[in-house]
Amino acid sequence: MRVELRLFASLGKYASHPMISTEGIMDLPSLITVGDLVDRLGIPRQEIKLIFLNGVHAHLDSKVNENDRLGLFPPIGGG
Repeated sequence: MRVELRLFASLGKYASHPMISTEGIMDLPSLITVGDLVDRLGIPRQEIKLIFLNGVHAHLDSKVNENDRLGLFPPIGGG
């Protein structure tokens, strides 16, 4: 199953993981959640504040499907 993954701001450091292509594509087993994917990439869950799945707010227990687009954002402070 192919999924497009975008890691924003400070999460970008995890984009060099061997499971992620240079285009941000991952090949994953079926029946996986966002939380499972985050764990496989070694991203600490507390570093994730917002999750968007196909442009819609999602959660760590949301299921990921073929050709989904997943965006992960850290907490971002501002002045």
